[in-house]
Amino acid sequence: MIYYFLTVSLFVSLLNAQQNQFIDSISIDSLKTTNEKKNKFNTFGLTQFSFNQAYFENWISGGESSMTGLFSIDYNINYKSEKGWVWDNNLMLSIGTTYLSGNAFFKKADDRIEINSVLSKKVNTYWNYSAYFNFKTQLLPGYEYFKKNGEDQKKKISRILSPAIIQMGLGWYYKEGDLAWFNVAPLAARGIFVSKNFTQNITPGEKYFGVERGATNILSIGASFSGFIKSNLMENITMENKFNVYVNYLYKIENIDFEWNANIRLKVNDKISGNLIFHIQYDDDLISRLQVRELFGLGLSIDI
Repeated sequence: MIYYFLTVSLFVSLLNAQQNQFIDSISIDSLKTTNEKKNKFNTFGLTQFSFNQAYFENWISGGESSMTGLFSIDYNINYKSEKGWVWDNNLMLSIGTTYLSGNAFFKKADDRIEINSVLSKKVNTYWNYSAYFNFKTQLLPGYEYFKKNGEDQKKKISRILSPAIIQMGLGWYYKEGDLAWFNVAPLAARGIFVSKNFTQNITPGEKYFGVERGATNILSIGASFSGFIKSNLMENITMENKFNVYVNYLYKIENIDFEWNANIRLKVNDKISGNLIFHIQYDDDLISRLQVRELFGLGLSIDI
């Protein structure tokens, strides 16, 4: 009887030990799962395609047939850790073409690629120490169009990575949810890179996107202030504002380069939407005049 009792007691003790080990294992796995949820990537974005077309034949009041197609991607990949590290990334791609009757060539309606990345470490609820990176270029060749002997001609004046603009800096990053962020960088470097094929044949004293004859780049040190603000104008209509200001410490400090991109989105339903883009910039290195870009489209919208 005593032997039987000791055997049963030993069995129960072993069973309890295995059960406690199993519970501890579950607790550890649950803790790992909780930490993994805190350290995760958040991805979201929008893909849009719009097409505009007009056709005229023997129309007495006049008109010109045309076709325009626009495709754009605005995609975000953000990471936030429980230790206060924040990594926000944004990819913007916009490309479009247009054709007018009587022209020999399709022409660009839009063409830009931009990548923004900000790595930051929290100081308090809103402010972070930050390091940022910005990259801009185009996807397709750019042409200058002209007529020669009565025929349409074109000359290539730019291509992918020519120009390519890279900007990076150190400073402070402020973020308030998905509605607003600002980045202040008192120390920022910028480089404009081009192909030597476009600079080797220009006349002395002339510049190609700010780059001198025979050179491939121009570098500068300065300060930048950039940001993003999103607001609801009314039901189903939102407005997104992105801006960037850059001051060059080394050359013409009084010339402040700035860029403002406003995008008004109109949502008809889950699939049909429209957007109005108003984009202005001034960069003395690229061209000493105000650049203006305006696009309006109504078409298919896909939330990613």
